[in-house]
Amino acid sequence: MTNKEKYNLYKSTNAKAMTRYEQYKYFTENDKDIVKLKQEIEEIVVRKNLSSIMNDTKWLELQKRIETLPFPPAYNEKLMHWEKREFIFNNLKNEPGYLGDWSNYWEEGFPIFFTIEWLEIRPKHRKNQGRLVPPKIVDETEELIQLLNNLNIPFEQNKGSIIIYGYK
Repeated sequence: MTNKEKYNLYKSTNAKAMTRYEQYKYFTENDKDIVKLKQEIEEIVVRKNLSSIMNDTKWLELQKRIETLPFPPAYNEKLMHWEKREFIFNNLKNEPGYLGDWSNYWEEGFPIFFTIEWLEIRPKHRKNQGRLVPPKIVDETEELIQLLNNLNIPFEQNKGSIIIYGYK
């Protein structure tokens, strides 16, 4: 698929008339590169004998409800077609000083849902207050856990991180 074809696909739809779910389904079913990627992911899932834990509806609902939290938490993902992940939050010395981009993948934010093997969310944020004052740590762990429980999304906690598995 050429860049021009992709541009036309993503710009030609009447996105305002579609729900997020309809947009996601339309783009993932009509972008030839994504259709090919989905086939590759399905082969990896079968080869590794994994089961899907999450679905598009749950990912979309999580993505939408993250907006209700005090801040969009930083996240680190391991995608199915990656061999390994470079870091995990528990290996870092400080809490992240940046926020997560939970916008749609076609806005260059959150990954395509079916590619996510696991998502590590860090519900703490380091907020700098000045050069001479130590940073303030803002913690929304309780709010995030409540949100995940309300959405019936299974998760694990590990040393300050919350891990959601797309496949296991």
